[in-house]
Amino acid sequence: MSVSTVPAVLDAVLAAVRRALPDVEVWDGQPVKGTEDDVIMIGFTGDPEEAAVTSTITREQMARDPDREAYNITCLASSWQGQQEDAKAVRDRAYELVDGVAGALATDQTLAELVMRAMLSTAAFAQAQTDRGAVATVQFVIHVDAYSR
Repeated sequence: MSVSTVPAVLDAVLAAVRRALPDVEVWDGQPVKGTEDDVIMIGFTGDPEEAAVTSTITREQMARDPDREAYNITCLASSWQGQQEDAKAVRDRAYELVDGVAGALATDQTLAELVMRAMLSTAAFAQAQTDRGAVATVQFVIHVDAYSR
């Protein structure tokens, strides 16, 4: 039995999103090099020093095992169109990326029975005009309910 399902769930979410969006750059956490025009970062808040996963582990009723676990995985989806000032285009594309993640999770909310449920729960949106064009970013949270294994 491990203390948490977080490592396995991160792997499963990454695999599901990469299958669902094969033409999109999907990073495990913070990118380590320059990114493409559209990018999804699983387990990254935008600040490398900020926790990307927050978890609470509790005992279920009177049982000694298994432990109940609930946590949030913070992720980012970003679109940049380069030298274009079209805020609507990047905003729409950023939300398309989030829709793709939601669709990947909806296909199997248990992540092959790894958890009870994984689903998008909240999102925050930001857009900017930069000297390199319009950019839109959606920070979203994947909420997970599980029993640690």
